[in-house]
Amino acid sequence: MSTILVVEDEPNVRKLVIVNFIERGYQVLEAENGRQAIDHLRRQKPALMILDIKLPDLSGWDVLDQLTRVPAFPADFPVLVMTASPVDQKVVLKQYPCVVEILIKPFSTDRLITAAQQALLKT
Repeated sequence: MSTILVVEDEPNVRKLVIVNFIERGYQVLEAENGRQAIDHLRRQKPALMILDIKLPDLSGWDVLDQLTRVPAFPADFPVLVMTASPVDQKVVLKQYPCVVEILIKPFSTDRLITAAQQALLKT
């Protein structure tokens, strides 16, 4: 099964996401902030990243900006963005082609799983 990196600072949300993917047979890496996410991405290449935008150190946008500077990651590396704030999806998708979907919190676990599975099918 594929490896997914979950980047979420809220412990309960992170745990919920992780457990749901582990139950479905995925390997999961976790990061509670942007710097941990970047460290994971420098050491290994997961098949998908699920990225919260509001993090305690770097924003999810900062993580995406830094990701574009990592030569090992192609522009089509799939990222699902989670945010509680409304965003202009057209602008985000144009600026960050790796973002395959933006999930506005709260969203159902089923929606997250479906979005992840669809993103992984495209890789």
